[in-house]
Amino acid sequence: MDKSERVIDLKREEGFIEEYVSLRNLNSELLTTQLVNVAETKDWLKDNQIEVRGLVKDDIFLGAVVLYLNRDGEIALFVRDRQQGIGTKLLKIVEQVAEEKKLGSVWAWVLLDNQKAQKVFRKNGYTMEGQSSRFYEGEGKPGIIFRKKLS
Repeated sequence: MDKSERVIDLKREEGFIEEYVSLRNLNSELLTTQLVNVAETKDWLKDNQIEVRGLVKDDIFLGAVVLYLNRDGEIALFVRDRQQGIGTKLLKIVEQVAEEKKLGSVWAWVLLDNQKAQKVFRKNGYTMEGQSSRFYEGEGKPGIIFRKKLS
């Protein structure tokens, strides 16, 4: 990690919630999620079944990764600028958090047509486990499930 980069726990550093919400909403279609606001996000962050880490460089929010403990280690990842190595850094961060939480693996659902995200997961040792669909705005969206076993 770059010396000017730092990892934040969004539950502890609320000053970045607005940037998190903005970036998450920009990526809502790729994440197949509804738009959220700051107030909802602050309430959501109180849930002890989620962990959210962000990567910040010179106080600019670069991306985030969410770990859902109540979903068998599902992760959601989104970044500000693609193809800059941010996704790889966030995956390493979330894998460490998952190991601290004693999870045996982590997994992610990625849209079938999101080739860039698929490449990041494959490059970081995730294997394709299967395919499934998620409903988003009234239609089924096909996706791939990637999983990585942790040590």
